[in-house]
Amino acid sequence: MEAPHNKSSFSFGTLEANTPLILEALDAWGIGSWIETVRRHHGGTYRHSLLVTGFAVAFAQKLKMRPKDQQRIAHAALLHDVGKSFIPIDILDKPGKLTDDEMELIRKHPRYGYDLLTQQGGFPVEILDCVLHHHELLDGSGYPDHLRAAQIADLVRIITIADIFSALVEDRPYRQSLPPMKAFGIMEDMGNKLDGDLLNAFRPVVEDTA
Repeated sequence: MEAPHNKSSFSFGTLEANTPLILEALDAWGIGSWIETVRRHHGGTYRHSLLVTGFAVAFAQKLKMRPKDQQRIAHAALLHDVGKSFIPIDILDKPGKLTDDEMELIRKHPRYGYDLLTQQGGFPVEILDCVLHHHELLDGSGYPDHLRAAQIADLVRIITIADIFSALVEDRPYRQSLPPMKAFGIMEDMGNKLDGDLLNAFRPVVEDTA
């Protein structure tokens, strides 16, 4: 069953503005087929992936990245949650707190996605790195490999920021969406878990959506 439609008043202008780049990215390496797999399995994850891509590309543009690097960002963001196509829908849509076993399964989705794309072949190493490590945090408290600081690539850090922000401003089965600046404040309170310089650079993207 598809997740409920996002009912928040949040503007999707950032996503719409970057639609041409996103559509171009969908043509690369069979990305479109995998995103369609995600869409068919769970509409909420599909919409989240598109929103993360919109924010990540807007972030890349604020950072004045080259068009080629913006494409890399789009590719990584579109694919970051492909592993959730292996997670049961009743867990993805659970309105209450997850059990320890359910959380353990959720935490396997980066590895599932990485293994899936590695088996297909043809995906650049940096894209696979984002799929596997987008839930890593600089203090080592993330998953699945508990990487720290210098072990986490800049591209991964960018996807992580866009991913967390998108999750906070979306409606989820267990909570309503948050206003953009409140979501950003929560991220600032995460301290040394996120790259502080990159988070500060992300503020204009947030302000554009508020």
